[in-house]
Amino acid sequence: MRLPFALPLASALAAALLLGASLPPAVLAQAARPGDGLAADAAVREIDWLELLPPEDLKALEEMPEIDHSGQMQMPQVMSSTKTVPAMNGVRGKVPGYLVPIAFDDRQRVTEMFLVPYFGACIHVPPPPPNQIIHVKPAQPMPMIEIWDPYWVEGTLRIRKIENTMASASYAIDPVNVVPYQ
Repeated sequence: MRLPFALPLASALAAALLLGASLPPAVLAQAARPGDGLAADAAVREIDWLELLPPEDLKALEEMPEIDHSGQMQMPQVMSSTKTVPAMNGVRGKVPGYLVPIAFDDRQRVTEMFLVPYFGACIHVPPPPPNQIIHVKPAQPMPMIEIWDPYWVEGTLRIRKIENTMASASYAIDPVNVVPYQ
């Protein structure tokens, strides 16, 4: 598994556990660069995906066995956890991840999407737990995004459960900006 941007060690561990993969050396994360379209770094804090996991869910993910993709494995309860971290409700920040379009307008512009912590989430089975999926509904429809490229989504995080045929999300973000990850 190759992550195109580095995650803190615990995030990388959780992503690898979710994918049932081993981690190669990761590239160190870089802060958003001036001029990348995001608000000044001092005003917007970076939200780590692990901040969205209650401590008991993080522990369960870290102790989870490798996923058996043959269909013989019963998925652990943590893989469907909708538990949230109340302190994260209303936090303004930016979250790195991949966008998975889930709704379009009549001009094929994206009107809703999921932000997920690693490439292929929601496309491959199983999807991440709902508390590791963020629903994004931009104020204006967006042109089709590149699903294999990482993005920063900046806005206010909310605890809001969203169900979709593809996956469920325990969080939503009211985005101010969606920009390519740099």
